[in-house]
Amino acid sequence: MRAAILCASVFLSACGGGGGYDGGGSGGTPPTYSVGGTVSGLMGSVVLQNNGADNLSISANGPFTFPTRLAVGTAYDVTVLTQPMGQTCGVVSGSGAYGASSPTNVMVTCH
Repeated sequence: MRAAILCASVFLSACGGGGGYDGGGSGGTPPTYSVGGTVSGLMGSVVLQNNGADNLSISANGPFTFPTRLAVGTAYDVTVLTQPMGQTCGVVSGSGAYGASSPTNVMVTCH
């Protein structure tokens, strides 16, 4: 009988809380994501912003990622703060809201 009670208590304790994020505000840490994408056509340096802050200076073509991570559901808006000398850069797919994964499809094209 004692073994059965011990076994039942071990089984029931395995069903407990877990402490992970459940999205309902009962504890745990919500996941965070960073926004990123790709720069092409750049022949100098450009400064991008996410949500009017989080300045990111880029001086080479290729992938980029903003350093600040934000919670799921947070809106993002990538803009060009400083254009490269003699070029104009535009942003495509630069706004939205963080979903289940990091938005990495922001395209910055310079010409």
